[in-house]
Amino acid sequence: MKLFNKITIIGVGLIGGSIGLAVKNKKLAKQVTGFFRRKQSAQKAIRNKIVDCASFDLTQAVKDTDLVILATPVEAIKNISRRVVNSMKPGAILIDVGSTKKEIVGLLGKLAEKRDICFVGTHPLAGSEKSGLAFAKKNLFIQAICFITPDKGTNKEAILKIERFWKQLGAKVVLINPAIHDHILAQVSHLPHMIAFALINSVPDNHLKFSGSGLQDTTRLASSPADIWRDIALSNRKEILLSIKNFKENLIYLEGLINRKESRKLTHYFTKAKNRRDNL
Repeated sequence: MKLFNKITIIGVGLIGGSIGLAVKNKKLAKQVTGFFRRKQSAQKAIRNKIVDCASFDLTQAVKDTDLVILATPVEAIKNISRRVVNSMKPGAILIDVGSTKKEIVGLLGKLAEKRDICFVGTHPLAGSEKSGLAFAKKNLFIQAICFITPDKGTNKEAILKIERFWKQLGAKVVLINPAIHDHILAQVSHLPHMIAFALINSVPDNHLKFSGSGLQDTTRLASSPADIWRDIALSNRKEILLSIKNFKENLIYLEGLINRKESRKLTHYFTKAKNRRDNL
């Protein structure tokens, strides 16, 4: 069932490319356009049926589109948002898939309102440490949580339509306040990445060749793109710093148990952690 005439995806990487594949697989739009900077990427996306056509002009790519999807890193979303909004037709819907929401919703909501554009913040919890359209999958969003983060001024009809859109892609939709989203994600997503980055950088280079599955599994997230996580760290700085503070307190407590050789308490601490992990 077609929800839109034309969809334009800006940022045809892992998430944007997977959206394109899923939209085309579900026939949710008559046409899917991708905005590209490199001809080689555009050709690959068309060849792999991720998009129907490509545009190298941002204004032309979005001007007659019903739904524009910003699937770039957080800082790029902020940098191009004004130009995108100013080029869209009145009444069109704009969404993003950024990993932080309070800052983006505040900025794009105001820009969109001035131009009679309906902006809806979204964030699908899908993907991996890999990036690029080569890793795009049409079933990436099946059973994945997708946050929709409206504020007071968000158009109600647009919210319902975007909710239908993500459900059609297979996602489980959760409506949540942007600030609460950032608070939760700082703990369940952003902190694990920060720990993985810090952990792998704590191991001496000449010891890494002896690493087994423990270090490799624990630091998998450290393979994530540096520019994406730089933007997330700065955009959600306050909440991430709070989550790091809480983690350090836990680590100091554990350090104390080991230092004092408190066997019983160590067993309790590790058992509690095991039970919580097993119940995820």
